[in-house]
Amino acid sequence: MTTPPLRIFSDTASTSTVDSKPLAELDFSDVELLLEGDTPVVSIEGLESKVKQQVGQILATAATALSADWTAIYLLDDETQNLILIDQCSQSDRFQQADEIRNLKYSTADLEALTGHVVTLESSQRMEYWNAPVNARAGICVPLISNDIPMGTLWFSFENELEATQHRSALCEVIADRVVDYLTRRLAPSNSQKHSDMADLAKRWQHSRLAQTHFEIDGWDIQGWINPEAPVHHSFYDWQSGAHGVDISIAQAQGLSIEAALTAAVIQTGVRATSHEFLSPADTLERVNEYLWRGCTGDQFADLCQISLDKNSPQVTFSNAGSGILLSVTKDGVQELAVNEAGPELGVMDYGEYENQCCVTQQGEFLILLTENAFQAIEGKSKQDRISKIQRTVGKGSRLTAEGMIKRLRKLTLNLIDEDATIVVIKRVKSNA
Repeated sequence: MTTPPLRIFSDTASTSTVDSKPLAELDFSDVELLLEGDTPVVSIEGLESKVKQQVGQILATAATALSADWTAIYLLDDETQNLILIDQCSQSDRFQQADEIRNLKYSTADLEALTGHVVTLESSQRMEYWNAPVNARAGICVPLISNDIPMGTLWFSFENELEATQHRSALCEVIADRVVDYLTRRLAPSNSQKHSDMADLAKRWQHSRLAQTHFEIDGWDIQGWINPEAPVHHSFYDWQSGAHGVDISIAQAQGLSIEAALTAAVIQTGVRATSHEFLSPADTLERVNEYLWRGCTGDQFADLCQISLDKNSPQVTFSNAGSGILLSVTKDGVQELAVNEAGPELGVMDYGEYENQCCVTQQGEFLILLTENAFQAIEGKSKQDRISKIQRTVGKGSRLTAEGMIKRLRKLTLNLIDEDATIVVIKRVKSNA
């Protein structure tokens, strides 16, 4: 049997020509030639066995979940004229005679499904009327759609008649999503590489906006860390130095990956825009909150802790919006500062009423700032459990540098893997004044 070339749809048109070959004759070298076009060709036959096996496992699992007697995947060809049978799983020999190439114009059920509907055919008469690919007592046709672009259909056929139920339709859609996810990830390597490259570019841009990891001014040693394994960052640390000392920021935006990354960029820009005005931490939060509230869509929220250090004084002034954690490490142990005194998240309301808090640090003492994700990664059932865990790990910490303290804290957050998280450590050191 000769089949047309199969392609996952993309925004670019293919300029290459592909000779049609019987599926059974395809080998891996043929597939490499087929993949030379601008869009990735989808062909199960001839790919490595584990790909074929994975698709078969998905169909077998789907058949078991729905008690179906036959399941199959059909993909549209490059000209959107035919549906090509990619793989099938059958509990009966008679279903092995399923149509392998079907003209889309006459595939009534598939055409209806590709408009975005699950088509349930409850009887053999309806199966025949809607031009189903096999003769059966009942069937379900589910669209395979990726990013609003139709790829093909997923079929389930049954030896017994069915009643249409919302639960069965929902389960079919979940299975179809799984099929689409596998096909687009595993069989569209060029698209996957493109997305990976874009994510890498975004991540490099975010890193270029971070402050240097280590910073020193008279009387203070400062170290920052952000999880390098996170695909895209939705948190950041930053500092701006001036004649008076240094202002430090640590933030974590809420929401999904990309929108949170954009929110974090907006907040960082807002903080930097106020740095020349030498505002207090609370005033900085107010200004950035106003910036976010007026300039965004009303659905962007974030935590932000702002700290001001004076190079001529051991006093620290800070203000906190949201769920960031600020800890003090002294000879008496580790304790949270300004418990329950944080203001609302940025972006929640037009006026946050943020307040300045103060503490005095002695030589050898630390302040630790953690985003919510970083703190939650520490083992413990409660906030106090996690603080106690930090206490046991860092002790009094007076002999550690800020960098050494970061390394100790990292041992407590190894289960982060690729989750985004940020930590800043500040140590009061001997002043040269």
